[in-house]
Amino acid sequence: MPEGWTESARDLFHEVLDERPELAGAELGALEQACALASAAERLDEVALAAGMIAKGSTGQTIVHPAVVEARLARTAAAAILARLVPAGGAGARTNSQRARDAARARWGAKA
Repeated sequence: MPEGWTESARDLFHEVLDERPELAGAELGALEQACALASAAERLDEVALAAGMIAKGSTGQTIVHPAVVEARLARTAAAAILARLVPAGGAGARTNSQRARDAARARWGAKA
């Protein structure tokens, strides 16, 4: 693992590998990218918090600190990657089509 990752990014990496121990190749690379983004988001949050979450705009107006926006974008990108790697409910979650088949079987009395 890269030394630059935050502790929570390292924890995230291990948690995903616990759920998907077979990850390799492009999926493993995607996980690494998601963890790097999560780590960057944490660091950007620290910058924004240190500045009181506000900054001065180009005309001197008060604006939300740019690090707030960048952190949110990094978290959103990381979440999108993670959603593809570990579906909601974990690796054993049923897909929508599986749920639909089960509902049809229950409705029409067909056996599984």
